[in-house]
Amino acid sequence: MSELLVAGGTVITLDEERRVIPDGAVAMRGGRILAVGTRAEVAKAFPAPKRVLDARGKAVLPGLVDAHAHAGHGLVKTLGNGDFKAWGEACRVIYSSASPASFWYAEARLAALERLKAGVTTGVSVLGGGDCIMRVDTPAAGEARARAIDEIGLREVMAVGPRRPPFPHDYVMEDGSVSAIRFEDQLETMGLLFERLHGKGRMRLCTMMPVYRESTHDSAQVAEIKAQGRKVRELGAGFKTIFHQDGHRAGSIAMAQDMFGLLGPDAFLSHCTDLTEADIAALVKSGAHVVHNPTAIAAVTGFCPVAKLLDAGVNVAVGSDGTAPDRSDDLFRHAFEAMRYAQRAERDASLLPPGRALEMITIDAARAIGMGREIGSLEEGKRADLITVDLTAPHMVPANMPVWRVVCFATGADVRDVVIGGELLMEDRKLPHLDEAEIVAAAEAEAATMLRRSGLAWLAVEEPGWRRTRR
Repeated sequence: MSELLVAGGTVITLDEERRVIPDGAVAMRGGRILAVGTRAEVAKAFPAPKRVLDARGKAVLPGLVDAHAHAGHGLVKTLGNGDFKAWGEACRVIYSSASPASFWYAEARLAALERLKAGVTTGVSVLGGGDCIMRVDTPAAGEARARAIDEIGLREVMAVGPRRPPFPHDYVMEDGSVSAIRFEDQLETMGLLFERLHGKGRMRLCTMMPVYRESTHDSAQVAEIKAQGRKVRELGAGFKTIFHQDGHRAGSIAMAQDMFGLLGPDAFLSHCTDLTEADIAALVKSGAHVVHNPTAIAAVTGFCPVAKLLDAGVNVAVGSDGTAPDRSDDLFRHAFEAMRYAQRAERDASLLPPGRALEMITIDAARAIGMGREIGSLEEGKRADLITVDLTAPHMVPANMPVWRVVCFATGADVRDVVIGGELLMEDRKLPHLDEAEIVAAAEAEAATMLRRSGLAWLAVEEPGWRRTRR
């Protein structure tokens, strides 16, 4: 990999001292950061770089980390006109019966392109969605996604896990046949995906389990979930990977800890709304991490007590839960929403200052996904993932308080340059290694095919809700 010097910008390091360096520089070689400091200091240590990126008028940040989103969602945006039950049912149909490998490939390229242009250099993507409709009946979907992510050049943690009992579940295969898929089949597919993809290039995998939150407990079902959870956890342990769950709320974290023994410092849990004191105690005891999704529907129907969790010592990241049915991968948007979400709940504008919000999409998010020693801050020895943000646009002026400006005023469209592993993938918003128009056209075509295949085209007929108070 070539040498690269990013020089002249305001470097917001997110290192242990949280240094903000005017007229700063970051030097990198071989995919790693060699030096971070003032431009003059780094020039002495790195006198003749092969390439220089002029960062004057820009903030230089570590690459953003999206700690929770969904593969597949890029092609099911908007469906249902805000009827989220209908949208969830659409996910069930599409992800189990109307999504061949070509769907997952086209969607992954589209979603990764969106992430890259918004400055997200590392993202978690659950291989499915709805109520844990996971596309792990065969390795085809996961392998297609991995090919696409490799083309775009991002880092990814792909979360794979079984569906919710009872089994079997019907899936439509590539040839149109229907197969009844058992838990054992999905576990076998997970193992194949780990063997073929985990640790290859910039792709990692993690295991996951559905969230169990029933108020009454059938002993046979509890035993079944315990056994499945143990096997999933054993698979993850064999590959030294992390563990994820999506959709915790109202007592389910304590259940995951006390009833199923699923939690630990390698676990990161999304949403986490309406938590009980026992839930918070389980997080503290286990060392598990929380991913707050402030623009998700779960954050409307429930409340994630971010400030209380942070005060209790729980690590909290912000994730997009992107991108369907109604949100983006713009982490600046989500970070600012997290600030307002916490402040509105407590009627306290002092909560979650911009520095903390920025930590939650960089270093704290990296910690949540087990990569805090590798990414999330600009420090010597870490992987050379960084972005620049334009500080000269009208909405970013005047030129003071760069952290506040980045968090409160920037959007993903203000990201100018993206470096991943020392490779300059986007320069001044240009992506020489990608044909954006082709990626978008292919995604449009695959989405149209999916709607015909699933019989759900009626869900894409728009009803904006003119002159209504409610849908």
